[in-house]
Amino acid sequence: MAPVLDLSAHSVRLARPVVSFDQAREIAEEHGTPTLVISRSTVRRNYEAMRAAMPNVELFYAAKSNPAHGILRTLCESGSSCDVCSWGEMKAALAAGFTPDRMIHTHPCKTESNITDCWNAGMRWFVVDCVPELDKMVRWAPEANLILRLAASSQSSLINLSAKFGCATDEAMHILREARRRGLKVKGISFHVGSQCLNPSDYERMLFKTREVWDEAVAEGFELEMLDVGGGFPAPYRRPVMSLESFCHQLDNALVKTFGDLNVRIIAEPGRGISAETMTLITKVLGKNKRGGKMWYFIDDGVYGSFSGKLFDHADFELVTENAIERQHFPCVVAGPTCDSHDIVSEDQELPDLEIGELLLVPTMGSYTNASASPFNGLDVAKIIEVE
Repeated sequence: MAPVLDLSAHSVRLARPVVSFDQAREIAEEHGTPTLVISRSTVRRNYEAMRAAMPNVELFYAAKSNPAHGILRTLCESGSSCDVCSWGEMKAALAAGFTPDRMIHTHPCKTESNITDCWNAGMRWFVVDCVPELDKMVRWAPEANLILRLAASSQSSLINLSAKFGCATDEAMHILREARRRGLKVKGISFHVGSQCLNPSDYERMLFKTREVWDEAVAEGFELEMLDVGGGFPAPYRRPVMSLESFCHQLDNALVKTFGDLNVRIIAEPGRGISAETMTLITKVLGKNKRGGKMWYFIDDGVYGSFSGKLFDHADFELVTENAIERQHFPCVVAGPTCDSHDIVSEDQELPDLEIGELLLVPTMGSYTNASASPFNGLDVAKIIEVE
C-alpha cells in the first residue's frame, strides 16, 4: 500500500460542492437530473493557483480528464495550453479556441489516423516511448518534434501510468540514437509519476533520474529544449489532499534544485488537479427499499454514468445531503439506475432517511466521470451546464 502523506503541516483541500441546494433545486427544475454543473470561476481559480505557484512552468491541461467545452473554453481564455491524446480531443480543443501551437500530443502509442489527422491540423509535438513508435513517425510525420517519455515510479500515486507506457531510463539513449539514425528530432523528455499523486517528493525523485538522462543525451549532441513533468496533481475526494498551492510550490522547488541551472522550457500536464473540483453532480433519489436489514437508495446516476470514475479511476465520491448535521444518519447502500447489480455507488457511507425525489450533491466530479460515462441500458448520461 502506498504511504499516506502527513497533511498536518500543510493546508489541505476538501471536497466541496460548487452549488448550494437552493441552486441545485433551480437547476434540477430547469434541466432535470442527473446534471453536472461546471463552475467556471473554480476552473480559473485552480489554473491561476498553479501558475502562481509554478511561474516558470507552462500548463498544458490534460483534456482526457474532462474535455467538456466549458472547461476547455475557460482554460483557453485564461491562457492555458492543452494536452491531447487523439484527433477527437484535438477537435474539442480547437472548438474551444486553442490553436495547434498551444497543444502537445501525449499518447505514446498512436494509430496512423491519429498521427496524420493531428499533424494535418497543425500539431507539431508528439510523445514516443519505443522504437516501433519512431517508425510510425518516420512514415506519417517525419518533421514532428518528439518528446521521449520515461517510465516513472511513484510511491504515493493511486494509479501507476508507467505500467503501460514509458521507457526505462537505461533504454532511453538507445531510443534517442535510433531516432537520430532515422532522421527524427527528439527535442524533449517527459515522465508521468501516476494519477492522483499524493506526495510531491515523487516528482523530485524522478527529476533527478531525468536529469541524468538529459545530461547524457546533451553530451552526445542531442539538442533538448523541453522538459515535461506530466500530470498527477491530486484532488480531494472523501479524503483531503495537500492544497494545490503547497503541492505545486514543492514541485517548483524540486525543479529549481534539479534543472534550475539550465535554460529549459518546462511544461506540465495537469488534468484532475485543475478539473476535478470544478464540477458537482446533482442527482435524485429514484427509489428506496429495505433489503437484508439495510436501506437501499436508488439514484438516477451510477457507475455506468458519472460515477464511472469509481471503476476506472479508483475514485470514492462523497455523497452530500441537505441539512446533514441536523439529521440522524444510518448505514445504507446507494445504487445506480441500471439493471446491473454491479452498479453500486456506495456501501459504506451513512446517510439520513432519504425521501424519493430528494436531491444529493456529489462534489469533485470534474475528472474521469462524464469523460468515461456511457449510455448503458439506454439511459442518458448526465447533462452538463455551466455557472459562473
